[in-house]
Amino acid sequence: MKLSTLLSAAGLALASLSAPALHAAGANPFPIKYANVQWFDPVYIADEKGWFEEEGLKIDWVGEVPAAQLVPSVASRKVDITNRMTPLVLTARQGGAKLTLIAAGAQTTPERPHMQYLVKAGSPIQSIADFKGKKVGINSFGACSEYVLKEYLKRNGLDGSVEFVVLPDPNMEQALTQGLIDVGVLHSPFYEKALITRTATAVFSDYAVDDGEPGMLPYFTHDDFIKENPEVVRKFVKVLVRASNWVNQNHEEAGQIFAKRRGLDPQYAGSWSYYENGLIADGPVQWWIDYLEGIGQLKPGTQKAADVYTNRFNPYYVAKQ
Repeated sequence: MKLSTLLSAAGLALASLSAPALHAAGANPFPIKYANVQWFDPVYIADEKGWFEEEGLKIDWVGEVPAAQLVPSVASRKVDITNRMTPLVLTARQGGAKLTLIAAGAQTTPERPHMQYLVKAGSPIQSIADFKGKKVGINSFGACSEYVLKEYLKRNGLDGSVEFVVLPDPNMEQALTQGLIDVGVLHSPFYEKALITRTATAVFSDYAVDDGEPGMLPYFTHDDFIKENPEVVRKFVKVLVRASNWVNQNHEEAGQIFAKRRGLDPQYAGSWSYYENGLIADGPVQWWIDYLEGIGQLKPGTQKAADVYTNRFNPYYVAKQ
């Protein structure tokens, strides 16, 4: 193929990110069953701005689903697409679930980490060394809030030294102030509120572990949904990438939109940072494969990073081919 043809194809693919798609008059939008997740999500932004509608899609909000039930909900096809941490997808695949990552999602940065480890204002806990013997609030087992902290504790000679208490993120701040837990592992926008109101202080963030490499919050779907609706998946990823890139340039407005959609106080709105163009790389996936194999949650050699995810629905990936 001539270079000019390749460049032309790449230009068309990239231009399609912002150009509204053409649809037959009166065509019904394709409904995507999607959970109302509690944490920040660019899907709220794209829905608010009408970008899914431009592509002939409609987010069919199914209501809130407990964090621990999101992966099972996609595996059972009660939800079509969602975002959740990589280890949950890997262990579900180990158990036979047919799931594939389709976009990178949020990343951990020093300025906008995935998680903050908070203590009540005035707490004597000042570092990881002070976690020994303490009660730590997490939103679920088997994911980032448990595993990343366990790894950091292990690296500091504190393996098995804390007691975990499962609490939803919205209840974590109150549990801290009431002394029900000593440390809370909070996600955005809940850690922003606690820090802005000064009811809590941050000891560190998950960027402390390998510069945040395990902090990717990817989007995934069922393999059968991909087989049955490849064009729908392509359009969803296209809109998601558009929204994620927009969030990276408009954090304040994005936080305000999220607060509006979730009924939160806008003065405490927050948002995450997103992988550029939503492209998934081996590194964050392989980190979790190695970790889960190391703790006996995955059989060694049964899963390879390249088999867990695909970028083929991402217009930026297509443009590079």
